[in-house]
Amino acid sequence: MNEMVATFVRYLTPSEERQLLSTVAQYKDVLARRDSAWMRVLRQTGIRIGALAGLTVHDAKEGLRTGFLYLRPAIQKRGQGHSIHLTKKARAALKELLKARREMGHAEIGEAPLIMSRNHRPMSVRSFQARMRKWCDEAGLNVAATPHWFRHTLAKRLVAQSTAVDPLGIVQSALGHLSRNSTGVYAQPDREAVAEALEEAS
Repeated sequence: MNEMVATFVRYLTPSEERQLLSTVAQYKDVLARRDSAWMRVLRQTGIRIGALAGLTVHDAKEGLRTGFLYLRPAIQKRGQGHSIHLTKKARAALKELLKARREMGHAEIGEAPLIMSRNHRPMSVRSFQARMRKWCDEAGLNVAATPHWFRHTLAKRLVAQSTAVDPLGIVQSALGHLSRNSTGVYAQPDREAVAEALEEAS
């Protein structure tokens, strides 16, 4: 008996992504601008939420200086350092995070956490998850998205849009996967492909 091929669902479609980010962008208060910025950092870099929560002011400034965001082993899932290229959009988002931090009254001390909460404490992973739920509800999305979905979203876009000979290899390198097996999940059929195929066959 053949095994069933799973449909990959834990990512945002282009329309869902636009809907979410445009909803957050409608609000001009500092917390909304902070949230918009960290969402765009996640979307552009594909880093894990734990790594984002562990970024310091120094990490951000070094990334802007060099064009690469270095994820120190201490903030990585398996303790492996990893550098990710910063796109123009990623650099703009990092600058916005630094600006929001200043507006919230925090000095730019190098080893201080980059992203702060309204209570003047470092944002925890749970806080990021709660803010994501808030904005998904505000945007009227019918998916229970988490911050980690941005990592999957980037991977799916790379597989779909890359003109490289080996798109999965690009994804593996971008996400810092040690094993190609971890990257293979992004070759699974996605929601749009399944829906389109069903419509064609109906």
